[in-house]
Amino acid sequence: MFDSKKYFSKRLGSMEGSAIRDLLKQAGVPGFISLGGGYPDPKSFPSSLFDTLNQRVKNKYGNGVYQYGKTEGFDPLLQILPQFFQRANRKVKAFPDTISITTGSQQALTMLGMLFIDPGDLIAVESPTYLGAIQAFNPFGPKYIEMETDENGIVPENLDQLLTKHPSIKFMYTVSTFQNPTGKTIPPERRKQIATLLVKHGKLAIEDDPYSELRYEGVPVPSLQSFAHDHVIHLFTFSKTFAPDFRLGGIVAPPDIRNASVMIKQGLDLCTSNHDQAMVAEYLSGNYLDPHIKEIVALYKPRRDCMMKAIDTYFPSIFQHTCPEGGMFIWVSLKEGISLEEEKLDMKKILLETVSQKVGFVPGSAFFARKDHSPFSMRLNFTNQTEENIEKGIEIIGKILQKHLKL
Repeated sequence: MFDSKKYFSKRLGSMEGSAIRDLLKQAGVPGFISLGGGYPDPKSFPSSLFDTLNQRVKNKYGNGVYQYGKTEGFDPLLQILPQFFQRANRKVKAFPDTISITTGSQQALTMLGMLFIDPGDLIAVESPTYLGAIQAFNPFGPKYIEMETDENGIVPENLDQLLTKHPSIKFMYTVSTFQNPTGKTIPPERRKQIATLLVKHGKLAIEDDPYSELRYEGVPVPSLQSFAHDHVIHLFTFSKTFAPDFRLGGIVAPPDIRNASVMIKQGLDLCTSNHDQAMVAEYLSGNYLDPHIKEIVALYKPRRDCMMKAIDTYFPSIFQHTCPEGGMFIWVSLKEGISLEEEKLDMKKILLETVSQKVGFVPGSAFFARKDHSPFSMRLNFTNQTEENIEKGIEIIGKILQKHLKL
């Protein structure tokens, strides 16, 4: 048999299998309770609007909407997005010529990796951080510096030390609101401190914001970009507030970065679907977003509450969890000061056992750039299961933890 692998590029060696992707394969198995993936519930998609929006698109643009489009994006969408970015949960300074539409925000991460990262470059990431960003950046050969985090996200004092010690850091990456995987949000005052440090050290940040519309309580927090717009690239997506299948996201960045990213996108896929962009433009211009967000919040908030209550009820008392005000995830870890020998609590064995009982989650180690620094932890998703399934799944995981701890 012909050995094609010997022709693979060296960068392929840095592309590891995904714990999330492997788990998502099981999500469609009948009776399997997946608490691992980041799927929105299909009930949250505004499918009743799709026919209306599609008819408006046809009436406005005819068959021309199915033609190749501008790499930068569909003009009507680019014109309306600056208004969208002025929402209280973003306050992003944007103009049509600072926005680039991408085929999902995951493509934006890959494009920025191509744009900024040379082999060996230092990239600062949260500890833990979004696994998809690590996967997008890895093929370009970076070395990661982990930023210290606490219950309020990135610790500014530690960031200042890192930027001073490692002046060659190319950029820092953050999910600043309802972080994936922890659900934490960086408060406004801390965002101001981080923005000041970016200006002081002359550094860039990539701010990934897929979740800030999904707020269940508390007040909206403006973006990091709003405090230092020349130093922050803001990423957005409509996968959580419209539908993932439309694969619509993008970048807000200073013109030189935006224009360079457009050139990269042109080489990747020429353009994002005009039709899908037109659908989102009609969705926004028709003022459907806010009423629909209320429906999503009404669907997800009880599930978040159910999961937190179930963890408190069924998990051993040595564990703690985050209490996110929004988003899609809860992070479980050991309480401060508690350490366990690996042989007493083996995450791989625990996951295999839960999967055998048709329950899945993602081990926390998948979200650390440096796996040797990863504590015993797990990420749990509450948006794509019923409250009944959430309680059942958490009870099963809790009993297995109790068994392994011999409690």
